[in-house]
Amino acid sequence: MNDPATMHTLYRLADYPVLASLAQGGTKASKLDGRACRYIYEAALPRIDWQAVSASERAFMHSLGIEVKP
Repeated sequence: MNDPATMHTLYRLADYPVLASLAQGGTKASKLDGRACRYIYEAALPRIDWQAVSASERAFMHSLGIEVKP
């Protein structure tokens, strides 16, 4: 299971461009907690352009428990 601290920490959308792009239609927030980030990523998995995801954002996704495509 995911680390509770990771899931309750606030993350700046500006640090994760793919997440920011996915979230822009649904929120005006500049920070989201790990649970919200995970939900957004999971809801958009089929639409994610994996070539656009940086190594650091892939690591972030992995820390949230998202299955990262190679």
